[in-house]
Amino acid sequence: MKEKIAEHYKMEDKYLVEAYKDKSELPKRIRIDVSSKCQLNCKQCYMRLDPKGVERGCKLGNLKFSDYKKFIDENDIEYVEFSNHGEIFLNPEFEDIIKYSAEKNIGMSAGNGVNLNYLPDGMAETLVKYGFDNIVVSIDGASPETYAEYRVNGDFNKVLKNIEKINYYKKKYKTDKPFLTWKFIVFGHNEHEIPLAKKLAKKYKMAVEFTQNVMPEYSPIKNEKKVLKESGMSSTDLPPHLLLEQYENKESIWFYCAYLWEEPQINWDGKVLGCCSLYDDDFGGNIFKDGYLEAMNHPKYLYAKNMLTHNAPPAKDVPCTNCCVYKDFQEHNHYMKSLKDNNCK
Repeated sequence: MKEKIAEHYKMEDKYLVEAYKDKSELPKRIRIDVSSKCQLNCKQCYMRLDPKGVERGCKLGNLKFSDYKKFIDENDIEYVEFSNHGEIFLNPEFEDIIKYSAEKNIGMSAGNGVNLNYLPDGMAETLVKYGFDNIVVSIDGASPETYAEYRVNGDFNKVLKNIEKINYYKKKYKTDKPFLTWKFIVFGHNEHEIPLAKKLAKKYKMAVEFTQNVMPEYSPIKNEKKVLKESGMSSTDLPPHLLLEQYENKESIWFYCAYLWEEPQINWDGKVLGCCSLYDDDFGGNIFKDGYLEAMNHPKYLYAKNMLTHNAPPAKDVPCTNCCVYKDFQEHNHYMKSLKDNNCK
């Protein structure tokens, strides 16, 4: 495999990241998109703003239970993050996927976020009964009018009712799972509702997380000092994944990039996306068609790892080359000193 990569990318032997030797070395945690479809039309959603990129890359579709079951049966997987580009509850087979995951003792989460405008009959109980770990709910406002300003086609009251359904079964089964988080992107049009969002989150037994808008030109914050004080955010100048200083003292400054080692992001159709920020391209392998081991050993994927550890120059056909996160680290010459520093294997 090393020779194959070297031949394709004209690499020298000094490059460090090599192929996985067998299945036992593969990541036991994965991220897989249950559905890339979404019923909302959020004003700054990349999936809406770049439909050609979506068609070229992740496309719109749902994970098939049969594909998921076969993959789980053939590999040693311990934990799955299900959310990514779309709304997980739009997949009609998601309930079967949850139940099978529980049967196989696989931990489950939706930490990347859901809009929770739709919850199928029986789903609230399924989430609780089968031990779904945590769900982050995107609620950018604390009133119907403010929420709908950005979450176009969304219904604030429906979201709260669906949270109530989940809480009902949590009480019935006497469990804290799934742990719920109210994620509030702070805009200029909703910053006045930060205090109310805190109160509502407490009422609905949720943690609350305030986060910066990744496109600050849209509805910019008006009173930065007040927002910082009320939200607890450290800065509103730049998106957090582009502001190196915010991550200097954290466990891993590589945030998205480390997913290639620790929790590879898989598309609903099996394509290897690597991380959750990629939607308009992929790394060439497909876990359903090629198998997990071969997909993770695709030359493009292995070369990307060498790029991210500063052991190879950018390559035109590798998605990381055009990524704003990679470019930012390139500009600051701030790479991983070693794989061990970032807990990557």
